[in-house]
Amino acid sequence: MRPAPTAAPEAPFVIVGAGGLGRELLGWIAGCSEATRQRYRVQAFVTEQAAPGETCHGLPVLRPEAFEGAPARYVIAIAEPAAKRRIALALDALGWTAETFVHDSANVGLNAVMGAGTIICPCCRISTDSRIGAHVLVNSSCGVGHDAVVGDYCSLLGNVAINGHVEVGEGVLFGAGSMVHPGKAVGAWAKVGLGSVVLRRVPPRATVFGNPACVIDNGADRDGDA
Repeated sequence: MRPAPTAAPEAPFVIVGAGGLGRELLGWIAGCSEATRQRYRVQAFVTEQAAPGETCHGLPVLRPEAFEGAPARYVIAIAEPAAKRRIALALDALGWTAETFVHDSANVGLNAVMGAGTIICPCCRISTDSRIGAHVLVNSSCGVGHDAVVGDYCSLLGNVAINGHVEVGEGVLFGAGSMVHPGKAVGAWAKVGLGSVVLRRVPPRATVFGNPACVIDNGADRDGDA
């Protein structure tokens, strides 16, 4: 289910994060249809460390306090899940509104659901009856299979394949080119290494790598959402 095209709302739309992903997102929006460009007309980048007068690709780079009294609409263009969670909670507390961005080239199946703040990048395939949570990054050329569930704050880097009936917990980071076998589960705040193939359940907070993916760090020394 794509966001319905609408005229640009009065609240400014901003990209949180002015790194590589933020700059890529600005370019992807520019390559979309007129209706999409109007809905997501980027007025600024936002970072917590913005310097006075700083700009990026012709747009101002501002701190969140620059919008005091005028809450913005936003997406977080940052891949690290714990950072996304921390920033989203802070901005929501200020009354900001998380937007869902789906690139025009993405193929979205029937009854697919995507949460607020989620970014679906070019050439992705989001299949029928899948459920993607809030503030999820689905980077270019990724696939999410039918009936899959992807939790809040996850990040799927390029060419990740989440197959049908997979369940992914909150805050999981998938390295580029990794894939999960149909019907398997990945626990919350786990990390799946670059190019790994998940053939069995991944425990929460574990780091797995390889083909087949094996646990290389059980995450026992990590506290909280990391």
